[in-house]
Amino acid sequence: MLNISHIYNMNFLEKGMLSIMPEAVIIVFAFIVLFLTFFERLSKSNNPYYLSLISIGFSMLYILMLSGRTIDGFYGSIVFNEFSVFLFIGILFAGFLTILMSNNYINNFEVPLPEYYSLILFGVSSMMLLVSSNNLIMVFLSIEFMSITAYILTGYLKGNTRSTEAALKYFVLGTFASAFLIFGSVFIYAATGHLNLYNIHYFITSVANKGLINFGTIKIYLAIGLILFLVGLAFKMSLFPFHAWTPDAYDGAPTPITNFMATGIKIAAFAIFLRIYSLIYNFNIMDFNNILWLLAILSMTFGNIAAIMSSNIKRLLAYSSIAQAGYILIGIIGGGYYGYSGTLFYLFAYIFMTAGAFAIVVAFENFDLMSLDIKKYSGIGYKYPFVAAAMAFFLLSLAGIPVTSGFMGKFYVFSAAIKSRYDLLVLIALINSAFAAFYYIKIIVQMYMPDKEELIISSSNGVQRDRGSGGANLNKLNNDFGVVNGKINEGLMIAIFICLFFTLLMGIFPQIFINFAHNSINSLWSI
Repeated sequence: MLNISHIYNMNFLEKGMLSIMPEAVIIVFAFIVLFLTFFERLSKSNNPYYLSLISIGFSMLYILMLSGRTIDGFYGSIVFNEFSVFLFIGILFAGFLTILMSNNYINNFEVPLPEYYSLILFGVSSMMLLVSSNNLIMVFLSIEFMSITAYILTGYLKGNTRSTEAALKYFVLGTFASAFLIFGSVFIYAATGHLNLYNIHYFITSVANKGLINFGTIKIYLAIGLILFLVGLAFKMSLFPFHAWTPDAYDGAPTPITNFMATGIKIAAFAIFLRIYSLIYNFNIMDFNNILWLLAILSMTFGNIAAIMSSNIKRLLAYSSIAQAGYILIGIIGGGYYGYSGTLFYLFAYIFMTAGAFAIVVAFENFDLMSLDIKKYSGIGYKYPFVAAAMAFFLLSLAGIPVTSGFMGKFYVFSAAIKSRYDLLVLIALINSAFAAFYYIKIIVQMYMPDKEELIISSSNGVQRDRGSGGANLNKLNNDFGVVNGKINEGLMIAIFICLFFTLLMGIFPQIFINFAHNSINSLWSI
């Protein structure tokens, strides 16, 4: 076993490789999975699926081995510390749950499996690189790496026009976001002469101490650079008005990939923004908190209004994610020890309640023959009681009902904002939360209290499908999706149970996770 106590005696390459070891493990396995395409028998079996799960396990093992250490590699471009550990675990869970959901689901489509799982692993590794990046160039490259995998996976269903259209829109808008990021980086470098985030922080601190922060080109270049950079990151965080890609991409992508974007990409984008905000934005260059204040309100309000008008479950969850991004942003606005740790807690809770909801959507697609219309869920609570009950629990958590992780996440970020005197912002957020409960409960009502006419139509359609050759076709399609005799396949069931466990655990015993978040924030400030 590697002797961690001798980290600082290692040479440049050894120390650099150690700092990216969790990501490197994922990348190596991604290439191994991709290599299976050369062997037809191996590529058509479940080998890519199992290898992908194993890679997540090995990466998690390396993270636990290195936990408690601070390792900077490649001239400080990559920093591994407790902040990275917290987010790595969240991202690995997002990838793990996505892979579990993909078992049997993706087999129904005539697409190559090794490339699919390999792209997920590459996406996971790029997210991990992003949250540990400490250099503007590394931040940009990691975001581009992550985005490319997301573009391909969004349009992975060949021949599906909706999937192709979603990928094209995502790509076009993503290129604009990339341009904002690169131009923002140029202006920040022009103002400070540094690309390393810590060096930029020290430069701004020294200039501020000398009273020169408001002088001439330094302030102008920094302000322009930070605004442009914020626009690029707001696109990845799905903040209004930079959210335009979200509904179409979520709707057109395969549902497991929709979950991957909703959880993995969001936690990675918020994590790097939190790192940059605490080091650079939190100076009196411009009043960025007012800008974030406005973005949070617009995101919450627009996301909730659009979700109420949605009849497609994936689009509804897409607009919900925009509103959730507004809630998460409140923790960053609140700032300080409690605000940042509350943000991390909310991000971790968001992974499980969102992934759980999308896992149920996958199950509903299986049961209802790929229907995403909320009206088709009429009476499903009686046909599939466990799945419907789990969906209701995840929706209540997203709404912020007590004894769920969603409630505790909102409690922590709202409390931090109140301590920082953002009372009006919290009031607007509470009104939005009450407003949002309407469309979450609307789905629950549809599952358990359907109109009599809808229930009769749903029952008659079910009888017709069970007769003759139609029943045989239904059974064949159900087997293709891993639904045998009304049961969910093992991978999907494991994903649902994991999400239920953590959503409930974080709601009842939040102190375990908030303490972990506190320690992570302490390492973020050890600069």
